[in-house]
Amino acid sequence: MSECEALPAGLPEKGTLYVAPPLAHTRGTLRRLLWESELQFGDPSEGVLAVEVCPAGLGRLCEVLMGGLSEAELRDSRAVLVEEGADFGIEMLPRMRDLLTFACGVKGGWLQDMLREERVAVHFQPIVSVAEPGEIFAYECLLRGVGRGGELVSPGPMFEVARRAGLLVDLDRTARLKAIEGASSYGISARVFINFNPSSIYDPRYCLRSTLEAVERSGLSPEKIVFEVTESDEVKNGGQLRGILDHYRQSGFGVALDDLGSGYGSLNLLASLRPDFVKLDLGLAQGLGRDPYRAAISRKLIELAGELGVAVIVEGIETEEQWRWLAAHGAKYAQGYFFAKPASPPPIPAQVYA
Repeated sequence: MSECEALPAGLPEKGTLYVAPPLAHTRGTLRRLLWESELQFGDPSEGVLAVEVCPAGLGRLCEVLMGGLSEAELRDSRAVLVEEGADFGIEMLPRMRDLLTFACGVKGGWLQDMLREERVAVHFQPIVSVAEPGEIFAYECLLRGVGRGGELVSPGPMFEVARRAGLLVDLDRTARLKAIEGASSYGISARVFINFNPSSIYDPRYCLRSTLEAVERSGLSPEKIVFEVTESDEVKNGGQLRGILDHYRQSGFGVALDDLGSGYGSLNLLASLRPDFVKLDLGLAQGLGRDPYRAAISRKLIELAGELGVAVIVEGIETEEQWRWLAAHGAKYAQGYFFAKPASPPPIPAQVYA
């Protein structure tokens, strides 16, 4: 298994935290913070501070660091936690991270525990035909965390912690694998939309290996699976994203672009990526039938996608008025609470009539 396919090693409860601040000023601030907090520390080498950490002290130490150093200082300082009895040497360099990511990882340890214990679930929301809303075109797979008491944890806090704690690769991979597993276990025969964040994939030949193997084991037909780019507004490397989508296409999958209309960047991605499906930006969908500006933009985007041969899915449909607007303006597929909320097992959409 490649490194981008495995969870990072857990932190030792007791050991020494080695910190290399970027500037003498930051080192002075850090010394003062540690002294005032009565934490044991030393200077094993020039420019490096070593802080002794006891089992109950790691969380407190991170609070001290995050409370006393600026975000820039935390981001530019390098850190590694070495378990008790081990020596700090050059072999530790691959484990060093910026201090901000390290501290966020400690504070967000609940997420790493959740991933290690596989306390995650997948819910499904139907994507329906606008003309025949009872006809299920596809299901989108949506990740949910599961607390120790069985309570569901929404994906928003999970992905926010994952970004700050360097766990986005792990969470995104887990979401893909659980989606494939869930769709297979329920015997879904419709298409399945599976979200992925392109920034979590360094090289598709290695970082998508477990995803492709999971599809092979599941018995799902590749042409029924659509991988959907999320957070496309944050894409910095269009060439890398094209490489990922080409890898999916070569394996027989469809690809979708989320949030069309969220900015000029999404139109550029539409031109360069040429997806099979696009989803209209949620903010536009919420104005259908009420806001003439959003309605006009939505209408033109639907027309544009149709001219390019790209199927449009309109998310966030919550009212009959929105649905009827879509039916009158040529939209083919829709998704939203008006038809069904995400659930497990996969829900059947409510019957609505023209």
